[in-house]
Amino acid sequence: EGPCNARVMAAAAKQLVSGGLVDPDQIGIIGFSRTCYYVMELLTTNLLHFKAASITDGVMLDYFSYTFFGGGAWEEKMMGGKPFGDGLQQWFKRSPLFNLDKVDTPLLVNTVNGTAGAITMWAPYSGLRTLKKPVELMIYQGWEHVLTNPAVRMGSQGGTVDWFRFWLQGYEDSNPAKAEQYKRWR
Repeated sequence: EGPCNARVMAAAAKQLVSGGLVDPDQIGIIGFSRTCYYVMELLTTNLLHFKAASITDGVMLDYFSYTFFGGGAWEEKMMGGKPFGDGLQQWFKRSPLFNLDKVDTPLLVNTVNGTAGAITMWAPYSGLRTLKKPVELMIYQGWEHVLTNPAVRMGSQGGTVDWFRFWLQGYEDSNPAKAEQYKRWR
């Protein structure tokens, strides 16, 4: 599922580039929920270069999530077995979180759902931070998967717009309250 969807998304973007509709050096990508896994697959396989990426409140298919949620047949099918013994070798090859060293795209990690959301989205953030790659973690308070709280939704969407404008356009909002975020991103 992951590699297949990653290939489809890369092919779609390449079609837009070949049609002259998209600058190949200015492509961004966003993943939400299950599509976070697809975005991470794209970023770790380098099927296409992205200038910026964002993932929000989604599936990571990593070892921690597998153990945190008690494992499952879907994860085992996707990764080629349980992440123990011989199956662990498949996880090393297939799980994007074991391949973060291949990411060359600045990544924004958004999450809601309090502590549980932060825990499940922590691995890409901490891994990329450890590798000294551009990454930002934004945590919003709430308990919704699809945001309906106007303040939380504005915060999440506003942060995402800031992230993409910074990396795609080199733009920094003059609002003094945002100065610290741009300092981190630079």
